[in-house]
Amino acid sequence: MDASRRTLLAAAGAVAVGTAGCIGDPTGDGSPTGTDRDLPGECPTTRDLGVEWPAELDAETAASFVESYENAYYREAVVEYEPDSRVDEYGLEATTGDVTAVGEGYEVTVSGNGGVYHPTLQLQAAAAEPPESADVVPFSEVEDDLLREVLARAAESGEHDAHVDDPGERVDHYIERVAALSDDVEPLTEPGDSDTAYFDVDGTGVELVVQATQFHGDYWWGARYYVDERVVRRVEDDEGDPREDGELLECRERE
Repeated sequence: MDASRRTLLAAAGAVAVGTAGCIGDPTGDGSPTGTDRDLPGECPTTRDLGVEWPAELDAETAASFVESYENAYYREAVVEYEPDSRVDEYGLEATTGDVTAVGEGYEVTVSGNGGVYHPTLQLQAAAAEPPESADVVPFSEVEDDLLREVLARAAESGEHDAHVDDPGERVDHYIERVAALSDDVEPLTEPGDSDTAYFDVDGTGVELVVQATQFHGDYWWGARYYVDERVVRRVEDDEGDPREDGELLECRERE
């Protein structure tokens, strides 16, 4: 997913997933699909999210399973999260609420919120005397045009800033470039991280602070699950009965 689409999704505060009513009425008596009924025609099916079905299904294990499943499902299937830079961070979390026995399984509510971080980068330079222990980088070793401009203007006027405002590969480029120049700098690893390098610009000391921003998109959402020994179904928040209207996410055949 590209950055522009992700930003739009985040700005909406939630991402909707289309539902597909998958439960039939194989007996003709209006009974929902269950462990003693025919399974849906899509069975077996799985999202391959690596969340293990409970060995013994009860209210407690159903809640624990659904919480783990929703966190994996929302990350992989809804947000389709893939970091674009080393400082990107997935900060969404879902927790379970009410658990109700329904038919041969349980209905479980979940709610989630948080942010998905795709930091930009601030380059803040100022004329300053380097500490005695600093690894001072000669200006002649700086080949990148943007870094050279920032350092030269800071040496001339006292300070100069630049903003790398395109999250992703360009952020990584400058994080790694500064770390490669100075032994004092470790590559940034998360939103808000910063580090400092020192340069000698034609006899003027310049301090360069490289900082990842906290740029992110906020999400809030809710969902409801129906889970029994054979099926897992999900609907967004109040979009229907998960047992009857939910999208079939997992289905196990009879043993």
